[in-house]
Amino acid sequence: MNKIIYAQLAVLAVTVVVCALISGIGGFWSALAGGLSYLLPSAAAVLLLKLFKPYPQLAGTVFLVGEGLKVVLALVLMLIVFAVWHETLQFLPFIVGLLAVSHLVFLALLRVRDYGR
Repeated sequence: MNKIIYAQLAVLAVTVVVCALISGIGGFWSALAGGLSYLLPSAAAVLLLKLFKPYPQLAGTVFLVGEGLKVVLALVLMLIVFAVWHETLQFLPFIVGLLAVSHLVFLALLRVRDYGR
C-alpha cells in the first residue's frame, strides 16, 4: 500500500510541474490542491488498513470503511478548497491533478496496457 502512495506522490509532482509550465503559478497551486484532495484521504485509508492489519477477521469491514472514508474525505477536501479558494482556483489544473492521482490506481493495479491481449 505504501507503494501506491509513493507512486501517487510521484505522479502528483510531475503533474504539478507540467501544470506550472502550462498555466503558471496558479496552475501549480491548483494542481497541487487537486492532487492533495485525493492523496491525503488515500493516505488516511492506508493508515487505517495498517492499524487493523493484526485483525484479519476485520479486513473486509476495515477495507469498506476505509474506502468510504476516502470518498467522504476527498469530497470534504474538495469542498473546502472550493469554498476558500474559489476566486483564483484554476479548475482545469485542479481536475488534472485530482484525476492524475486518483486514476493512477487503475493504471497501476489493473494494468490497462495488458487488456485486449
